[in-house]
Amino acid sequence: DIVAPGADLDCFTVGDAAAARAELGLDADEVIVAFVGRIQPLKAPDVLVRAVAPLIAAARAGTRAPLRLLIVGGPSGTGREHPSALADLAAELGVADRVTFLPPQPALRLAQVYRAADVVAVPSYSESFGLVAIEAQACGTPVIAAEVGGLGVAVADGLTGTLVAGHRVADWSNAVE
Repeated sequence: DIVAPGADLDCFTVGDAAAARAELGLDADEVIVAFVGRIQPLKAPDVLVRAVAPLIAAARAGTRAPLRLLIVGGPSGTGREHPSALADLAAELGVADRVTFLPPQPALRLAQVYRAADVVAVPSYSESFGLVAIEAQACGTPVIAAEVGGLGVAVADGLTGTLVAGHRVADWSNAVE
């Protein structure tokens, strides 16, 4: 028997996005791209920071809605070697004011993060199950995910989200856009 990973549907449910944004202190008029997970190179959050930088620049030029990258999680594994790496990268790219960091969240608050987001991005280089993708989709939020490991099963490409082959920043930027 094969049992696919799942989410706690008593917690991770579709809900009111505006209420979730208000609870998290996020603006109602922003496009919210969320990353949830351990902050470490294997999860590739740096790819996402680089991918949203040109979209943030376009928003500043008035050609698109304001975009905020919400990063939820804490340094883990090799990410502990330079815990401020993502914040440093955002500053280097000139987008630090559009990137919000939250520490790891309990499940009920994490469900609010998923509900508040317009899209959840999972750019991992390796992913066994894709639990973040499953939880986000249970909350009604589409997912952009790397086509690796369990993510290819967890995300129905073109239906519940988008699968991205590889980690080229331009491909991720296009997928987010």
